[in-house]
Amino acid sequence: MNRTFRFEDWTTLPDPKACAEYSVECTESGCGAEFNINDDQQAADSWMYRHTTMTGHRSFWQTFGHSVIVGPPPGSIVAARVAEHERSVERQDQPVRPSPKPARSTS
Repeated sequence: MNRTFRFEDWTTLPDPKACAEYSVECTESGCGAEFNINDDQQAADSWMYRHTTMTGHRSFWQTFGHSVIVGPPPGSIVAARVAEHERSVERQDQPVRPSPKPARSTS
């Protein structure tokens, strides 16, 4: 069953199932050195510091991206309903396991 919640407040939330991505590119003429990493901004910053130390280059293009979902604000009535609906959908997606057969008596 699909439900549509209209006239509710919505917000964007980080998607907990996806990781953030950090990308850094040296923009000094003729260099083109790049660094990409998931979920570690400090590593991207460290790469820039090391690159600057080794080359003297101080100009970079840094990009940050992460997946977001649209949902109701945390704590709202609709948030509880959406969470309940998502749990029921997840239960429907799980395979049904047959119940174990009782052991037969050989006497």
